[in-house]
Amino acid sequence: MQEETSSNSNHLDRPDKGSETGSVTMPAKEGRDKEDGAILRNVTLTTIPDYVWKRVARPSFHARHPVLAVLLLCLALGLAFGLGKSLNGESDMGSGEPSLALVSVKGPILDVSRQLEWVDKIEGEDSIRGVVLRVDSPGGGAAASQELYEALKRLGKTKPIVVSMGSTAASGGLMVSMAGERVFANASTVTGSIGVRMDIPQLQKLMDTIGVGKETLTTAPYKDAGSPLRPLTEKERAYLDAVLRDMHSQFVSIVAQGRKMTQEQAAALADGRIFTGREAREKGLVDEIGGMREAIDWLAEKTGVDRRRELVERPEEGSWLSRQLSTMTGALFARGMQSLQEEATRPQFLYMW
Repeated sequence: MQEETSSNSNHLDRPDKGSETGSVTMPAKEGRDKEDGAILRNVTLTTIPDYVWKRVARPSFHARHPVLAVLLLCLALGLAFGLGKSLNGESDMGSGEPSLALVSVKGPILDVSRQLEWVDKIEGEDSIRGVVLRVDSPGGGAAASQELYEALKRLGKTKPIVVSMGSTAASGGLMVSMAGERVFANASTVTGSIGVRMDIPQLQKLMDTIGVGKETLTTAPYKDAGSPLRPLTEKERAYLDAVLRDMHSQFVSIVAQGRKMTQEQAAALADGRIFTGREAREKGLVDEIGGMREAIDWLAEKTGVDRRRELVERPEEGSWLSRQLSTMTGALFARGMQSLQEEATRPQFLYMW
Protein backbone atom coordinates (compact mmCIF):
# COMPACT_ATOMS: atom_id res chain seq x y z
CA MET A 1 0.00 0.00 0.00
CA GLN A 2 2.86 2.32 0.81
CA GLU A 3 4.55 1.47 -2.43
CA GLU A 4 1.44 2.38 -4.47
CA THR A 5 1.20 5.78 -2.77
CA SER A 6 4.82 6.49 -3.44
CA SER A 7 4.39 5.48 -7.04
CA ASN A 8 1.41 7.79 -7.51
CA SER A 9 3.20 10.65 -5.86
CA ASN A 10 6.15 10.22 -8.17
CA HIS A 11 3.81 10.22 -11.17
CA LEU A 12 2.05 13.46 -10.17
CA ASP A 13 5.27 15.30 -9.45
CA ARG A 14 6.90 14.31 -12.72
CA PRO A 15 6.77 17.01 -15.41
CA ASP A 16 5.17 15.97 -18.71
CA LYS A 17 7.21 15.16 -21.69
CA GLY A 18 6.21 18.26 -23.51
CA SER A 19 7.39 20.47 -20.73
CA GLU A 20 10.76 18.80 -20.78
CA THR A 21 11.27 19.36 -24.49
CA GLY A 22 9.79 22.94 -24.51
CA SER A 23 7.27 22.27 -27.32
CA VAL A 24 4.36 23.67 -25.25
CA THR A 25 4.99 26.83 -23.28
CA MET A 26 1.45 27.57 -22.00
CA PRO A 27 -0.39 26.03 -19.13
CA ALA A 28 -2.22 22.85 -19.96
CA LYS A 29 -5.75 24.22 -19.28
CA GLU A 30 -5.27 27.38 -21.37
CA GLY A 31 -3.91 25.35 -24.23
CA ARG A 32 -6.83 23.01 -24.15
CA ASP A 33 -9.30 25.98 -24.22
CA LYS A 34 -7.68 27.53 -27.28
CA GLU A 35 -7.44 24.21 -28.99
CA ASP A 36 -11.13 23.52 -28.33
CA GLY A 37 -12.08 26.99 -29.67
CA ALA A 38 -10.14 26.45 -32.89
CA ILE A 39 -11.76 23.06 -33.34
CA LEU A 40 -15.20 24.61 -32.73
CA ARG A 41 -14.57 27.31 -35.32
CA ASN A 42 -13.37 24.79 -37.84
CA VAL A 43 -16.34 22.57 -37.20
CA THR A 44 -18.80 25.52 -37.46
CA LEU A 45 -17.42 26.78 -40.78
CA THR A 46 -16.94 23.42 -42.40
CA THR A 47 -20.27 21.89 -41.43
CA ILE A 48 -22.55 24.72 -42.86
CA PRO A 49 -23.76 23.54 -46.32
CA ASP A 50 -23.04 25.64 -49.39
CA TYR A 51 -26.72 26.17 -50.17
CA VAL A 52 -27.12 27.88 -46.77
CA TRP A 53 -24.33 30.32 -47.55
CA LYS A 54 -25.85 31.03 -50.97
CA ARG A 55 -29.24 31.72 -49.41
CA VAL A 56 -27.73 34.03 -46.78
CA ALA A 57 -25.76 35.98 -49.37
CA ARG A 58 -28.63 36.05 -51.92
CA PRO A 59 -30.05 39.54 -52.81
CA SER A 60 -33.56 40.38 -51.61
CA PHE A 61 -36.63 39.65 -53.75
CA HIS A 62 -37.26 43.29 -54.70
CA ALA A 63 -33.60 43.67 -55.68
CA ARG A 64 -33.75 40.61 -57.94
CA HIS A 65 -37.21 41.35 -59.42
CA PRO A 66 -37.89 45.11 -59.10
CA VAL A 67 -40.63 45.21 -61.75
CA LEU A 68 -42.49 42.22 -60.33
CA ALA A 69 -42.20 43.64 -56.83
CA VAL A 70 -43.77 46.93 -57.96
CA LEU A 71 -46.59 45.09 -59.75
CA LEU A 72 -47.35 43.00 -56.67
CA LEU A 73 -47.42 46.15 -54.55
CA CYS A 74 -49.80 47.80 -57.03
CA LEU A 75 -52.06 44.75 -57.00
CA ALA A 76 -52.16 44.78 -53.21
CA LEU A 77 -53.04 48.47 -53.17
CA GLY A 78 -55.57 47.87 -55.94
CA LEU A 79 -57.32 45.20 -53.91
CA ALA A 80 -57.65 47.56 -50.98
CA PHE A 81 -58.75 50.45 -53.21
CA GLY A 82 -61.15 48.28 -55.18
CA LEU A 83 -62.75 46.98 -52.01
CA GLY A 84 -63.38 50.52 -50.87
CA LYS A 85 -64.86 51.46 -54.24
CA SER A 86 -67.12 48.40 -54.26
CA LEU A 87 -68.44 49.36 -50.84
CA ASN A 88 -68.98 53.03 -51.68
CA GLY A 89 -69.39 53.02 -55.47
CA GLU A 90 -73.02 54.08 -55.77
CA SER A 91 -73.57 55.79 -52.44
CA ASP A 92 -74.36 59.16 -54.03
CA MET A 93 -76.96 57.71 -56.39
CA GLY A 94 -79.00 56.19 -53.60
CA SER A 95 -78.28 58.74 -50.86
CA GLY A 96 -81.22 60.97 -51.71
CA GLU A 97 -79.01 64.07 -51.57
CA PRO A 98 -79.35 66.47 -54.53
CA SER A 99 -76.57 65.61 -56.97
CA LEU A 100 -75.35 66.12 -60.52
CA ALA A 101 -74.61 63.19 -62.81
CA LEU A 102 -71.97 62.76 -65.49
CA VAL A 103 -72.58 61.21 -68.90
CA SER A 104 -69.34 60.66 -70.79
CA VAL A 105 -69.11 60.20 -74.55
CA LYS A 106 -65.53 59.33 -75.39
CA GLY A 107 -64.01 57.92 -78.56
CA PRO A 108 -65.88 56.61 -81.62
CA ILE A 109 -69.63 56.33 -81.13
CA LEU A 110 -70.37 52.74 -82.15
CA ASP A 111 -71.99 50.71 -79.38
CA VAL A 112 -73.98 53.05 -77.12
CA SER A 113 -75.82 50.42 -75.07
CA ARG A 114 -73.97 51.26 -71.85
CA GLN A 115 -74.58 54.99 -72.21
CA LEU A 116 -78.26 54.37 -72.93
CA GLU A 117 -78.62 52.26 -69.78
CA TRP A 118 -76.94 54.97 -67.72
CA VAL A 119 -79.17 57.69 -69.20
CA ASP A 120 -82.28 55.64 -68.36
CA LYS A 121 -81.05 55.15 -64.80
CA ILE A 122 -80.40 58.87 -64.36
CA GLU A 123 -83.83 59.70 -65.74
CA GLY A 124 -85.51 57.61 -63.06
CA GLU A 125 -83.47 58.97 -60.14
CA ASP A 126 -85.14 61.92 -58.41
CA SER A 127 -82.00 62.94 -56.49
CA ILE A 128 -80.21 63.72 -59.76
CA ARG A 129 -81.06 67.36 -60.50
CA GLY A 130 -78.90 67.95 -63.57
CA VAL A 131 -76.49 66.28 -66.00
CA VAL A 132 -73.02 67.18 -67.23
CA LEU A 133 -72.48 65.75 -70.72
CA ARG A 134 -68.76 65.45 -71.40
CA VAL A 135 -68.06 64.89 -75.10
CA ASP A 136 -64.64 63.97 -76.48
CA SER A 137 -65.46 62.15 -79.69
CA PRO A 138 -64.97 62.50 -83.46
CA GLY A 139 -68.42 60.94 -83.99
CA GLY A 140 -69.21 57.48 -85.24
CA GLY A 141 -72.07 55.46 -86.66
CA ALA A 142 -75.01 57.49 -87.93
CA ALA A 143 -77.67 55.42 -86.19
CA ALA A 144 -75.68 55.11 -82.94
CA SER A 145 -75.06 58.87 -82.75
CA GLN A 146 -78.70 59.66 -83.42
CA GLU A 147 -79.96 57.10 -80.91
CA LEU A 148 -77.79 58.56 -78.17
CA TYR A 149 -78.88 62.09 -79.10
CA GLU A 150 -82.56 61.14 -78.87
CA ALA A 151 -82.05 59.55 -75.44
CA LEU A 152 -80.23 62.63 -74.15
CA LYS A 153 -82.87 64.93 -75.63
CA ARG A 154 -85.55 62.99 -73.79
CA LEU A 155 -83.53 63.22 -70.57
CA GLY A 156 -83.17 66.98 -71.07
CA LYS A 157 -86.93 67.43 -70.79
CA THR A 158 -86.81 66.50 -67.09
CA LYS A 159 -83.25 67.43 -66.08
CA PRO A 160 -81.11 70.28 -67.42
CA ILE A 161 -78.06 69.18 -69.42
CA VAL A 162 -74.89 71.19 -69.82
CA VAL A 163 -72.32 70.13 -72.43
CA SER A 164 -68.58 70.29 -71.95
CA MET A 165 -66.66 69.67 -75.18
CA GLY A 166 -63.21 68.20 -74.78
CA SER A 167 -60.50 68.04 -77.42
CA THR A 168 -62.94 66.90 -80.12
CA ALA A 169 -66.71 67.06 -80.45
CA ALA A 170 -67.13 66.74 -84.20
CA SER A 171 -69.83 65.29 -86.44
CA GLY A 172 -71.66 62.68 -84.31
CA GLY A 173 -69.96 64.22 -81.27
CA LEU A 174 -71.55 67.54 -82.19
CA MET A 175 -74.90 65.85 -82.79
CA VAL A 176 -75.12 64.44 -79.24
CA SER A 177 -74.04 67.84 -77.91
CA MET A 178 -77.16 69.37 -79.43
CA ALA A 179 -79.17 67.79 -76.60
CA GLY A 180 -77.61 70.24 -74.14
CA GLU A 181 -79.27 73.40 -72.88
CA ARG A 182 -75.89 75.12 -72.60
CA VAL A 183 -72.74 74.22 -74.53
CA PHE A 184 -69.20 74.99 -73.39
CA ALA A 185 -66.11 74.40 -75.50
CA ASN A 186 -62.42 75.15 -75.14
CA ALA A 187 -61.06 77.71 -77.54
CA SER A 188 -59.11 75.02 -79.40
CA THR A 189 -61.81 72.31 -79.32
CA VAL A 190 -62.35 70.74 -82.76
CA THR A 191 -66.05 70.66 -83.55
CA GLY A 192 -68.35 71.06 -86.55
CA SER A 193 -67.94 68.54 -89.39
CA ILE A 194 -71.70 68.52 -89.99
CA GLY A 195 -72.43 65.91 -92.63
CA VAL A 196 -72.60 62.21 -93.33
CA ARG A 197 -70.37 59.88 -95.26
CA MET A 198 -70.54 56.30 -96.43
CA ASP A 199 -67.49 54.06 -96.49
CA ILE A 200 -67.55 51.09 -98.87
CA PRO A 201 -64.45 48.87 -98.64
CA GLN A 202 -63.20 47.62 -102.03
CA LEU A 203 -61.76 44.11 -101.91
CA GLN A 204 -62.13 43.08 -105.55
CA LYS A 205 -58.50 43.59 -106.57
CA LEU A 206 -57.23 41.85 -103.45
CA MET A 207 -59.45 38.84 -104.07
CA ASP A 208 -58.39 38.72 -107.72
CA THR A 209 -54.75 38.76 -106.63
CA ILE A 210 -55.12 35.82 -104.25
CA GLY A 211 -57.44 33.95 -106.59
CA VAL A 212 -60.62 34.04 -104.48
CA GLY A 213 -64.04 34.84 -105.88
CA LYS A 214 -67.64 35.09 -104.75
CA GLU A 215 -71.02 35.15 -106.49
CA THR A 216 -74.13 36.70 -104.95
CA LEU A 217 -77.74 36.06 -105.95
CA THR A 218 -80.40 38.63 -105.02
CA THR A 219 -84.16 38.96 -105.42
CA ALA A 220 -84.07 42.77 -105.85
CA PRO A 221 -81.84 45.05 -107.93
CA TYR A 222 -80.52 47.10 -104.97
CA LYS A 223 -80.18 44.30 -102.45
CA ASP A 224 -76.44 43.98 -103.12
CA ALA A 225 -75.74 47.71 -103.48
CA GLY A 226 -72.54 48.66 -101.70
CA SER A 227 -70.93 45.25 -101.95
CA PRO A 228 -67.17 45.39 -101.24
CA LEU A 229 -66.63 42.80 -103.97
CA ARG A 230 -67.49 45.04 -106.92
CA PRO A 231 -67.74 48.76 -107.82
CA LEU A 232 -71.05 50.62 -107.61
CA THR A 233 -73.20 50.94 -110.69
CA GLU A 234 -74.52 54.40 -111.63
CA LYS A 235 -78.01 53.52 -110.42
CA GLU A 236 -76.68 52.21 -107.13
CA ARG A 237 -74.59 55.34 -106.67
CA ALA A 238 -77.63 57.59 -107.21
CA TYR A 239 -79.71 55.44 -104.87
CA LEU A 240 -77.15 55.56 -102.02
CA ASP A 241 -76.58 59.27 -102.63
CA ALA A 242 -80.28 59.88 -101.93
CA VAL A 243 -79.98 57.94 -98.66
CA LEU A 244 -76.99 60.07 -97.66
CA ARG A 245 -78.86 63.30 -98.43
CA ASP A 246 -81.76 62.26 -96.25
CA MET A 247 -79.41 61.52 -93.34
CA HIS A 248 -77.66 64.83 -93.95
CA SER A 249 -80.98 66.66 -93.79
CA GLN A 250 -81.77 64.98 -90.46
CA PHE A 251 -78.43 66.14 -89.07
CA VAL A 252 -79.05 69.71 -90.20
CA SER A 253 -82.48 69.68 -88.56
CA ILE A 254 -80.98 68.47 -85.26
CA VAL A 255 -78.42 71.29 -85.32
CA ALA A 256 -81.08 73.87 -86.18
CA GLN A 257 -83.33 72.69 -83.36
CA GLY A 258 -80.54 72.40 -80.80
CA ARG A 259 -79.05 75.81 -81.53
CA LYS A 260 -82.33 77.57 -82.26
CA MET A 261 -81.37 78.36 -85.84
CA THR A 262 -83.33 78.32 -89.03
CA GLN A 263 -82.85 75.38 -91.36
CA GLU A 264 -81.03 77.67 -93.78
CA GLN A 265 -78.61 78.95 -91.12
CA ALA A 266 -77.73 75.42 -90.04
CA ALA A 267 -77.40 74.23 -93.65
CA ALA A 268 -74.85 77.01 -94.30
CA LEU A 269 -72.60 75.39 -91.71
CA ALA A 270 -73.19 71.84 -92.94
CA ASP A 271 -70.50 71.52 -95.60
CA GLY A 272 -68.28 69.20 -93.59
CA ARG A 273 -65.93 71.91 -92.30
CA ILE A 274 -64.48 71.71 -88.80
CA PHE A 275 -64.34 74.74 -86.51
CA THR A 276 -62.33 75.63 -83.45
CA GLY A 277 -64.26 76.29 -80.29
CA ARG A 278 -63.81 80.01 -80.76
CA GLU A 279 -65.07 79.86 -84.35
CA ALA A 280 -67.99 77.68 -83.27
CA ARG A 281 -69.01 80.29 -80.70
CA GLU A 282 -68.99 82.98 -83.34
CA LYS A 283 -71.18 80.83 -85.59
CA GLY A 284 -73.63 79.94 -82.84
CA LEU A 285 -72.72 76.27 -82.37
CA VAL A 286 -71.32 76.94 -78.88
CA ASP A 287 -72.57 79.22 -76.10
CA GLU A 288 -69.44 79.90 -74.07
CA ILE A 289 -65.71 79.27 -74.03
CA GLY A 290 -64.80 77.19 -71.01
CA GLY A 291 -64.08 73.73 -69.68
CA MET A 292 -65.59 71.29 -67.20
CA ARG A 293 -65.25 73.70 -64.30
CA GLU A 294 -67.27 76.42 -65.99
CA ALA A 295 -69.88 73.92 -67.15
CA ILE A 296 -70.34 72.53 -63.63
CA ASP A 297 -70.52 76.03 -62.18
CA TRP A 298 -73.32 76.94 -64.59
CA LEU A 299 -75.29 73.77 -63.86
CA ALA A 300 -74.82 74.02 -60.09
CA GLU A 301 -76.15 77.56 -60.12
CA LYS A 302 -79.12 76.57 -62.26
CA THR A 303 -80.10 73.54 -60.14
CA GLY A 304 -79.09 74.80 -56.70
CA VAL A 305 -76.86 71.75 -56.10
CA ASP A 306 -73.69 72.32 -54.11
CA ARG A 307 -70.94 72.66 -56.66
CA ARG A 308 -68.52 70.82 -54.37
CA ARG A 309 -70.50 67.59 -54.47
CA GLU A 310 -68.82 64.87 -56.48
CA LEU A 311 -70.42 64.04 -59.81
CA VAL A 312 -72.32 60.75 -59.90
CA GLU A 313 -70.68 58.59 -62.56
CA ARG A 314 -71.68 55.37 -64.27
CA PRO A 315 -70.28 52.40 -62.31
CA GLU A 316 -67.55 50.57 -64.16
CA GLU A 317 -68.13 46.95 -65.11
CA GLY A 318 -66.25 44.39 -63.02
CA SER A 319 -63.91 45.08 -60.14
CA TRP A 320 -61.15 47.68 -60.20
CA LEU A 321 -58.56 44.90 -60.21
CA SER A 322 -60.11 43.06 -63.15
CA ARG A 323 -60.21 46.28 -65.19
CA GLN A 324 -56.54 47.00 -64.47
CA LEU A 325 -55.53 43.46 -65.38
CA SER A 326 -57.59 43.69 -68.56
CA THR A 327 -55.88 46.91 -69.49
CA MET A 328 -52.39 45.57 -68.73
CA THR A 329 -52.92 42.48 -70.85
CA GLY A 330 -54.19 44.53 -73.79
CA ALA A 331 -57.66 43.01 -73.75
CA LEU A 332 -59.34 46.37 -74.25
CA PHE A 333 -57.09 47.16 -77.22
CA ALA A 334 -57.77 43.76 -78.76
CA ARG A 335 -61.51 44.22 -78.31
CA GLY A 336 -61.36 47.62 -80.00
CA MET A 337 -59.36 46.26 -82.93
CA GLN A 338 -61.81 43.41 -83.36
CA SER A 339 -64.70 45.89 -83.45
CA LEU A 340 -62.96 48.01 -86.07
CA GLN A 341 -62.21 44.94 -88.20
CA GLU A 342 -65.82 43.85 -88.08
CA GLU A 343 -67.02 47.32 -89.04
CA ALA A 344 -64.49 47.58 -91.87
CA THR A 345 -65.89 44.57 -93.74
CA ARG A 346 -69.26 46.16 -94.54
CA PRO A 347 -70.55 49.53 -95.79
CA GLN A 348 -71.13 52.12 -93.09
CA PHE A 349 -73.06 55.35 -92.77
CA LEU A 350 -71.04 57.63 -90.53
CA TYR A 351 -71.44 60.93 -88.74
CA MET A 352 -67.68 61.01 -88.23
CA TRP A 353 -64.87 63.46 -88.76
